Amino acid sequence: MSSASPSSIETELRLATEAYRSGNLNAAEARVDKLLSQYPNRPEIHLAKGIIQIGKGDQVGGLNSLRAALASVPNDLEALAWAAFASLNLQQFSEAETYARRLTELAPQNARSFYLLANALRALDRTEEGLQAIDQSMALRPDDPDSLVTKARLLKEWQLPALAIDIYRRVLAVRPSPPAAVDLAKILLNENHQQEALDVLDEVLPGIPVEHQPHALIAQAHTEMGHFAIADEHWDKAIRYAYDRNAVVESRARAEIASGRFDVAEAILSAEMSAGTSKDSLFAVLSTARKMRGEDQPLLAEMEKLAESTSLSGLRLATLCYALGKSFDDLKEYDRAIGYFDRANEVCLEIYPARRAFSQDAARRFTDFVIHTFTADMIEDMAEFGDPSTLPLFVVGMMRSGTTLTDSILSAHSLVKDGGEQAFWPERGIELLFGQTGEFAFNRASAFKFAPEYLKQIEPKSPLIKHVVDKNPANFDLTGLLACVFPSTKFVHLKRNAADNLLSIWMTPVSGSVAYASSKENLAFVYREHLRLLDHFQSVLPANQFHSLKYEDLTSTPKPTIESLLAFVGLESEPACFTPEQNVRAVLTPSVHQVRQPIHSGSQARWKNYEPWLGAFSELTES
Repeated sequence: MSSASPSSIETELRLATEAYRSGNLNAAEARVDKLLSQYPNRPEIHLAKGIIQIGKGDQVGGLNSLRAALASVPNDLEALAWAAFASLNLQQFSEAETYARRLTELAPQNARSFYLLANALRALDRTEEGLQAIDQSMALRPDDPDSLVTKARLLKEWQLPALAIDIYRRVLAVRPSPPAAVDLAKILLNENHQQEALDVLDEVLPGIPVEHQPHALIAQAHTEMGHFAIADEHWDKAIRYAYDRNAVVESRARAEIASGRFDVAEAILSAEMSAGTSKDSLFAVLSTARKMRGEDQPLLAEMEKLAESTSLSGLRLATLCYALGKSFDDLKEYDRAIGYFDRANEVCLEIYPARRAFSQDAARRFTDFVIHTFTADMIEDMAEFGDPSTLPLFVVGMMRSGTTLTDSILSAHSLVKDGGEQAFWPERGIELLFGQTGEFAFNRASAFKFAPEYLKQIEPKSPLIKHVVDKNPANFDLTGLLACVFPSTKFVHLKRNAADNLLSIWMTPVSGSVAYASSKENLAFVYREHLRLLDHFQSVLPANQFHSLKYEDLTSTPKPTIESLLAFVGLESEPACFTPEQNVRAVLTPSVHQVRQPIHSGSQARWKNYEPWLGAFSELTES
């Protein structure tokens, strides 16, 4: 074998590069292959071969060529970058992390290296590390659209949708990006902003071939807005062009359920289940559409067998167990129901790191901080700096305490708009209530700057609207802060029997970011802390600003309770408020079925059905 001629290799590689850049990949590959036949051990030739193979869509071959290059020159920056890129495309995320991390060490001023690392960490579900990496990338290139999209996706996965929305809007302000628009539309739909989602998609649809358009998202938005004829057209297209038919069917069923069309959802799910595809996930959706009946026993037996098999694990298993628990609760087989609810929570405790890391001590210190910080004098002193708007109407309480029902009652009024569960303030609370050292600290200087942004976000189209309901239960912890920012706004708090409230959370699949869920001891502890804060807010806020009502009063004696609620808000009674089940709006919370029923007291003292299995909840049955 003749020795390598550097000049001839460089000349051929230069010609191959020119062919590659002009789009003639076959000619480029032919030149490189000829070189490899002569000089099989030259890393720069393997690198060129790998880049060309990736360009031709051969990710596997490309990565193998890059590995060959790196075997000789392990610190070659270009080879590391391409290897990280190819590994990500092949979903070999640990390998991608290895290449990207080495690249960041060798080229700490290279923004792309941190971008690649962030994407690898995101794929490995190491969200917090991914955010740190993407922040390093953006420190070097603050307005890079790709990095902005990655950060938005990480924020969404870290359950910070409002911050993700802000970043997606920054990306779309720079350039139209169909992937970013689709991501943003998904978040907006989850946040109950259907028209905004459609507006975002309309900006990019002309540039997307019809077979690749997000028909399912468009159909979901129209379904939840009650535009069923338009929605049907897009559902048909979504099925026609679907890569995953089952996912489209599930999306449609959930949208129909959110809109109160339970019979339509059931028909769709039953038809699809008869075909035998992914029955467990379809069954889980069906269980939210209706109560299970005696004739469903064969289906339940099939689902139980599946739950006991080894084919399901993680979130999919937990979802099925929640559905089976709800089904046996419908059938009043409470011992079987609680068994599945307990198992679902065991799985969730295993798969959600935040739940394993929950600290009662940290939660107690936060309660102490709020009580010591937001005193009556402090709130009064801050009032002069606050925004005078009375538009926000905060409905707060523990989750599953009746906040959705209260929202339905209030938003049925002609002068009130439903704003959904806004993530705005819980996310800003991280900045406003935590210092740089991680200790609790109230950032007074920044507290008021967010008010105009929030008011713009919830601003109703009709000038007649007096209030917009924000019913995110997480706002309760921020009541003191919000009373400073909006000194004229009102808070409606829901309090439910503790055992019923906590049992309802135990039976409901909730976000993995709810750190205290899946442990009865932690749930009972958090409820007691909630009561501490409730006592505090009732003592420092005037009665005409903070009103706590009992779920049991709302469901046992609805007429006087609703009249009192409307009087507190400053509204005249309207008949629609007493029939909230007729309130035409999409409901995206787990209470979707209950709020479509006339007000009833059937969920009171439910804990008695589960008394032998209450555990830590038994100490709170009278609370």
